[in-house]
Amino acid sequence: MINGKKAQAKRRVEKAESRITATLYRSGMLEPGNADIPLPRYPAPLARRLQQICASLFAEALADSGIVQLEFATIRIVAEMPGIEQWRLADSIGIDRNNASLVTDLLERKGLIERRVNHADRRARQLYLTRKGKLTFETLLPKIREANARILSPLPPRDQTLFLDLLVRLVEGNSAHARPGAGRRKRGSDLG
Repeated sequence: MINGKKAQAKRRVEKAESRITATLYRSGMLEPGNADIPLPRYPAPLARRLQQICASLFAEALADSGIVQLEFATIRIVAEMPGIEQWRLADSIGIDRNNASLVTDLLERKGLIERRVNHADRRARQLYLTRKGKLTFETLLPKIREANARILSPLPPRDQTLFLDLLVRLVEGNSAHARPGAGRRKRGSDLG
């Protein structure tokens, strides 16, 4: 009798799971082949999941280099735009100016970046890679390119280009909302 009731309960659960899964497929919230973990078909949670994937692959690419993703982004910008001012660096990476200063300080202590006084505005500092910084960039760039290729690898080449074009359009179209720290709780604020 007990085994019969357990079997009936199990069938009811399976039937309910089947109805839920069918509803998720119809609503577009579940893709075929992903029955275990439904991916929501909304931009914010998908963007967050993609960011997790990107961060993981970049951490793997940068492993044992002593450089983290934000530091590499800084090195890349300075390599591509020698003499960039620190505030422009912050804007191009999407971090606040205080954090840009902290990252620049750290990279300067590591001997990868040097700051020079801007002769047009002596208060401003221009950033340049040192010889060690250039070598670090040249060493890590192929690994970063490979990580980016791995991120896009599930898509055929034509779709990779389209995907990047669409991401650029989304970022540019929503640039008014791209503020460093936007949407985060302030330190020490209540959870409730």
